[in-house]
Amino acid sequence: MLKQVFMCTLIFLLSSNLTYAKIKPVSQKYYGPEFNSSYVLPEVNEPKIVERIKNSESKRRPANTSSLDESMMSVKLKEIIKRVHTLKTSEDFEAVLTELNSNYDSYPNDVKFYITQVETIKSFRGIAYRLAALLEKKSNFLHSQILTQVKKIAANSNVLLPYQHIKAGFEYITSPYITANGKLVETFKDEKEIQNYIATEIIPALIKSTKRLEALDLTEPVIWDQRATYGDESFIDNIKRFKLIGEFEKNIALGASYSSLSSLAILVSYNVDKAFDLYKDIGFLFGFDGFGILNAVNGVSSEKISKVIRKPQFEHIGTLLPTGAKWMSFAYISSQRAMKRLNDAWTNSEIGRVNGDSYIVNTDFLNINRENITDNIKTINRIIWSKDIESLRSTVTGEVIQINYHEWFSNPPKDLKAFLPIAFETGKNVSRKIVSGVAAGRVVSYRNYTEGMAKAYNVASFAPYFPNIKTQDDVFKTARVLSHMNGDWLKLAK
Repeated sequence: MLKQVFMCTLIFLLSSNLTYAKIKPVSQKYYGPEFNSSYVLPEVNEPKIVERIKNSESKRRPANTSSLDESMMSVKLKEIIKRVHTLKTSEDFEAVLTELNSNYDSYPNDVKFYITQVETIKSFRGIAYRLAALLEKKSNFLHSQILTQVKKIAANSNVLLPYQHIKAGFEYITSPYITANGKLVETFKDEKEIQNYIATEIIPALIKSTKRLEALDLTEPVIWDQRATYGDESFIDNIKRFKLIGEFEKNIALGASYSSLSSLAILVSYNVDKAFDLYKDIGFLFGFDGFGILNAVNGVSSEKISKVIRKPQFEHIGTLLPTGAKWMSFAYISSQRAMKRLNDAWTNSEIGRVNGDSYIVNTDFLNINRENITDNIKTINRIIWSKDIESLRSTVTGEVIQINYHEWFSNPPKDLKAFLPIAFETGKNVSRKIVSGVAAGRVVSYRNYTEGMAKAYNVASFAPYFPNIKTQDDVFKTARVLSHMNGDWLKLAK
């Protein structure tokens, strides 16, 4: 989660795809997705969670995957997997998901875990179809990008997973369907409708799944059958077919769920009105939505894109919605919970599982970089839970920066455009003097590739979140140090 916030900032700082626009009083025509009082994370007993992980780890037997077999699965899970393999249509898929959700409490633990991993698919039914019409209408640029990804998924599923239940699942998320009132599901009309759908359908579904997973006791590991994905004809010799799932694996999954909740909450905190129109105008610069003659020879610079984002019709994009503060608070708590689950799982797991290959997550593999992982978790854990300014040091350059993670969420930026550049490099060409050889002293001219590159920012905008930023150079230093997170080169400075 910390990385998501950092990298979001880096995108603004380094890509320079947008520019700073003077913040004006905004007449809010769009209030934003309502924050429902039911959007609460499950109550947890931290000592009990740690105890469960330790007990689960102590039950790991000195065995290998050959000791695992179908007899260790519940009868109900076997039945469900066989039924899933018979699915042929989107309607079949919907019927099974509905039934699993309705009967959740009556199932054994292995089925319950299976349900927590698949139930959120319901909120994505027909999502590709519902998005397509809006994308086709608004932006060839964005439509092409998303369509390419969906077609890639289709190709991969047909080649790598050529099973009828996989095809039924793909149909489930891509095709239209008939709603309970007998009408064809409606396509999304605008970006605000998509944002509301995320808030009212996807986030609640993920909260529900997370609550179920938190309550599930996997001190005694359960079996995962690889055939659930690959079909009845797979793993015919049973080698590595079965895997165990214990409290370690459950908490890793919970960490991912909470992280997703945090990211989605941030997404619904800020105004996205006319975002597709913005993509369309930016796409024009790149030739996706038409092609400007001048752009053909000069390339697309930050300065050119800045002229797009500064158009009056886009002044609301990236502004904090009236409901945004509540969503950001929820995002903050979710990010802390994500870190807590990952930290609990990691610090209480065995250092080298004798039968690690029997588990879906094998810590023997992770132990290769256990020291680095432990240090990184310690760093991120400290920053996410701190309500004070923390200092980070790059092991590459030795430079130190400051960050106030808590401030991002307790006092979120009113307009993300405030972090964007306000001045750019100028000059179409540059020249230099040749210093040696037969042409020594001759001056040659060539294209200035830094033309349009960001060179100045509104420094004051960064102060609440990066207290060390007091000059233009500090902005670039902060971006440089944060980029070293990708190489595990970022450490606590104190």
